[in-house]
Amino acid sequence: MFYWDVFLPNSIPVSGRKQAPLKIMRKLKTLFFNLWYRIRRPEMVAYWKDKDTARAKVVHREDGSYGLQVEGEKYVMPGFPRGHILFGPISKIKHIIKTAFNEAYTNLEEVMKASEHDIVPPEKMLPCVKEFWRAFEELENAEVTEDMKERVKLWKKVMCHWLNEDDAYRFRWQWLMEKIDMKKIKLTKEEKYFFRGKYFKVDHDHYDY
Repeated sequence: MFYWDVFLPNSIPVSGRKQAPLKIMRKLKTLFFNLWYRIRRPEMVAYWKDKDTARAKVVHREDGSYGLQVEGEKYVMPGFPRGHILFGPISKIKHIIKTAFNEAYTNLEEVMKASEHDIVPPEKMLPCVKEFWRAFEELENAEVTEDMKERVKLWKKVMCHWLNEDDAYRFRWQWLMEKIDMKKIKLTKEEKYFFRGKYFKVDHDHYDY
């Protein structure tokens, strides 16, 4: 069952009245996609549903990169994940980074609690940092497990507090962001096809999971 708020113009401030139509449009958009989801679900990788592995061959994609044509799948999988590297040196790198993050997590929680009165509210942050905060909230909502949600929430506070206060790092971060061509970063339909097989709400901005 779907619900949406009823906005009473005389009972909300002017700023709220301006936001009301946008909220209604978002809810109507979500309602439409929820109904559409029941009729036609987003396409996604399927080999994992009835087997642990699948045969694949390496192919050259049009952009010059490698891809994998997985047997029975509609799209070519971007990238060439090699098992002996993924479960060898990459696994060791991930372990080192995760260990460092886990050790830092508790310390960061304590520091942020001690600094909570010094943190500028999101609505008062600089525009670039406010956008970073918004993107972190999208990531937080797309995570499935509560553990990951809490981790993202903490890093959101840490990174945005840091960037909002430290202009030397903020300017470097902004400079780097300017150099990124977001058209090349944006997930393609092929990448979303395979991403939907991961433990992540890829389409959370369209559907209620």
